[in-house]
Formats: sequence, structure tokens, C-alpha cells
Amino acid sequence: MGKAHFKRSHKNNSPKRKIARPGGPFGWLSTLQYYKRISELIAIRVPLSEGSFCSRQLHARLVLKAAVSFYLELARRSFSVHFSIHHTQGDTELAKMETDISNNQESGEEEKMSKSLKKFLLILNGAMLAIGNCGGPLVLRLYFLKGGKSVWTSSFLQTAGWPFIIFPLIISYSYRRKKKGSRTELFYISPHLFLACAVIGVLTGLDDFLSAYGVSLLPVSTSALIIATQLGFTAGFAYILVKQKFTHFTVNAIFLLSIGAVILVLHASSDRPAHETNKQYFIGVFMTLGASALYGFVLPLIELTYKKTKQTITYTLVMEMQMVLSFFATAFCTIGMLLHKDFVAIPREAREFELGRAKYYLVLVFTAVFWQCSFMGAIGVVFCHSSLLSGIIIATLLPVTETLAVLFYHEKFRVEKGISLGLSLWGFISYFYGELQQNKRLRIRLQN
Repeated sequence: MGKAHFKRSHKNNSPKRKIARPGGPFGWLSTLQYYKRISELIAIRVPLSEGSFCSRQLHARLVLKAAVSFYLELARRSFSVHFSIHHTQGDTELAKMETDISNNQESGEEEKMSKSLKKFLLILNGAMLAIGNCGGPLVLRLYFLKGGKSVWTSSFLQTAGWPFIIFPLIISYSYRRKKKGSRTELFYISPHLFLACAVIGVLTGLDDFLSAYGVSLLPVSTSALIIATQLGFTAGFAYILVKQKFTHFTVNAIFLLSIGAVILVLHASSDRPAHETNKQYFIGVFMTLGASALYGFVLPLIELTYKKTKQTITYTLVMEMQMVLSFFATAFCTIGMLLHKDFVAIPREAREFELGRAKYYLVLVFTAVFWQCSFMGAIGVVFCHSSLLSGIIIATLLPVTETLAVLFYHEKFRVEKGISLGLSLWGFISYFYGELQQNKRLRIRLQN
């Protein structure tokens, strides 16, 4: 009866209860909660009769059975959770490792792509710099020789071609939007970088005015050789602003190019045009020298801006910077044109232009295009390599500009120009020979 009574009471009075999953770092009970929980289970499973020996015996068995089963359940769940945590951590670490490897592979591919792309961009921007730096002074000189008189108009034209940059920017944006979708940013340039480009743009506008003033008074061959002094200024400011390192080949190149320009300046009076006074001629020399010094400061300043900015410099960003820079340079020259009423004078100049009205406007357009190529190429070379290389390329283009000036405008090529040209070529060869030697030593060091 006792056993049957116990079974009936156990069957009737013991509801099935699930063990709740407590909290904690692994979700399990503390020691105090463990014993408390066992007591609760036993109290539910069997109502203890103090006077019954059988009840006490069964109570003891149930306590032992409950304790063992509860401990086994606790161990099973602990192992399950412990295994799942480590398994999850292992999967996470493995996934992270695979991600790192894939990212490294992608970054390696991007690095290879960026190197090949930078070589291509360096060649492209070097070609743009060559075309603009040779064609710009020639077309600008044509403007003055055939009846153009406004210095502010000619300086305005040097950066007025900035809207042409919009077309490659649209192509770049379309390509990015195709890859990234609607999340694509319209512009990369930040407000701080925009402000820096605005300041550099105003300096560029002043440089345009000084350069145009010099070209209006000097032959192309003379002004081009004076601009060769820019290399010395670029090297000096690059050393101060961006800590440019020099080899003895670089120092030799700078020295030779600077000496060539000094020789030309000392013998400049023999090249003075017949309709100009000595005062006008020397004003042209010093204006061109000032433009050379200012542009020699602007190139390292652009390189410093690249280094100090907190965002990644891409070629798209370089084009955006050039557009902002040229816009503010054009705005600076526009103010000068408004003050001197040069916009009103343009129709009159077109009527009086020796080559005709249509060719007058064609000269203006080509002047803007050539000079925009020059500036875009210059800052592109700074982006791909350094401001010093940009100055070296400008100085090395002197022979081409000299030859074209003699061919098209029949300018005199005197002895001092020949000496200056020879020193410029010597400096060019010295610089690039030093670059080849340095790259050769670097390759040997990497191989070892």
C-alpha cells in the first residue's frame, strides 16, 4: 500500500517542470543555487512524511538520484556551451584569418595596380606638362605679337580652362557609381582641402599675372630660359616644406640649370626687342623671375598639401583639387579684368587682331587649353612622383621651347642662349643619371 500510495502520489502530485537556464558567464548555477534547486526538485517530487521510514528512505534515494542527474545535466550543458563558444571563436578566428588573407591578396593586387597605374599617370601627366609648357608660351606670345595688349586677359586665360576638367570627373563619377551604386560620393574633396586649394589658387592667379606680364615684354626663348630658374626655387622650397632629400647628382643639376639662367639674365639686354626700352625689358625679366620663384613655391606647397591631408589622395581627388585651384586663380584674374575693364576691350581687340576675328578667339581658346594641360600635368607629376621632378621636367623642356620659338617666330639664337641651353641639357642628364643610379642601388639592396 505504501509503495502504491507513493507511486500514485508521485504520479499525481509531481508536475513535469523544466530546469530553467540561469544566468552567469556560462549560464549556469552557483553552488548555493545548485543545492537550493535540488531541494526544490525533491520537495516537488515527494512530499516528505516525517514518521515514515519508507518515505525517508525513498527521499534519500531521490535526493541522490536527483543530484546525480542534475550534475550530469549540468556537465552536459556546460560542455555543450563550452564547445560551442570555442567552436564559434574558432570559426570567427578562421573567418578573420581568411578575411585578412583575402584582404592582403586584394591589397597586393591593388598595390600592383596602383604602381602600374601610377607609371601610366606619370607618363600621361608628363606628356600633358610637355604639351602645355611648350604650347602655352608660344600661343600666348602670338596673342601679344598680333595685336593683343591686355596682360590681365592673358593671365585669365592661363587657368580659364578649368571647366574642361568637369568631363573626366563626370566619367570618373559614372564609373564609381556603376561599381558602388547610390552610395557613391559626388566629390571627394574635404572642406579643409578645399580651403587649402583656394589659397593656392589665389597664389597661382598672381603667378599667372607675373608670367603673362613677362611674356608680353620678352621673347619666348628668353622668358623660357628665365623660367628655368624655377628649378632652383622648387628645390629650395621642397627642402624646406617637404624635406626633399638631395643626391649630389640632384645638386649638380640644380646648380647647372641655375647658372644657365643667370648667364642668360646677365646678357639679356642684347636680346631686347627693338620697340621696347631697357626699363620695360628688365621689368619683363624680373616679372618672369618673380613668376618662376612663386611657382617654385606653389609646387612644393601642393606636395605638402598632399602629405598633410587626412584623406586618401586619388587621381580623381587631384583633378578636383586642380579644378578648385584653377577656379580661384581665374576668379583672382577676373577681378583684375573687371578693374581694368578688359572684358569691354575684348571685342575691340578681336576686330583689330592681325590674323582676323575668328583666329583671335581661336588663340584665346588654345591658350586656355594649353595652359590647363600644363597646370594639370604639373600637379599630376607632383602626385605621381614629387614637386622636384615636376620642376626638372619644366626645366628640361627648354630646348623644345627654344627650337619652336626660333622656327615659328624667327627669334635670334645668340651665344649666351646656346651656353644656357647646353648647361640645361647637362643638368637634365645629371639628374636622370642620378635617378637611374639610385634606383639601381635600391634594386640591388632589395634583392640582397
